[in-house]
Amino acid sequence: MKFLFEKTQKSMTEGHIFLILLGIVVLAGVVASVIQLTRQEHVSDISVHDFASCTDADNPVMESYPRQCRAKDGRVFVEEVSDHMSQPDNSIDDTPFEDTENVISIPPQPLSIKHGACAVAGCSGTLCVEADIASTVITTCEFRSSYVCYDTATCERQANGQCGWTRTPALDKCLLNTIE
Repeated sequence: MKFLFEKTQKSMTEGHIFLILLGIVVLAGVVASVIQLTRQEHVSDISVHDFASCTDADNPVMESYPRQCRAKDGRVFVEEVSDHMSQPDNSIDDTPFEDTENVISIPPQPLSIKHGACAVAGCSGTLCVEADIASTVITTCEFRSSYVCYDTATCERQANGQCGWTRTPALDKCLLNTIE
């Protein structure tokens, strides 16, 4: 009888441990589900359907022309600009800019576009494209240390007839020294 009692006691202990572990796993699953639902509800709190509603929802705005806003769900909305606007408004804004660590400088664009010429394009200023389309090129605004190399490089028509960066020893050396 003593042997039967010890065996029952041991089985009860292993059974309790199994139930406790099972309960912990189920509880962790419930907590994870609640957290996920809360995140999804937060994202869908504000109905984002155009550029204005995207910016109103405090989503990031890419400083391109026209500007672009990326919603939390990954959709991108492009600011509509009227035909009479050929350049963005460059008036002085006296509002202080708070995010000084992530300022991205856009390279200066030519004021007059010469047909058949090449021009620098893209938010990071690393694309060399036909001048006719340079103002329509939209890219993400990112920065890599190698992008500095293009500040002094020459964007011009290459021997193959395409626009591109003219390779020089200085450009090659800069690019080699900034490999990421």
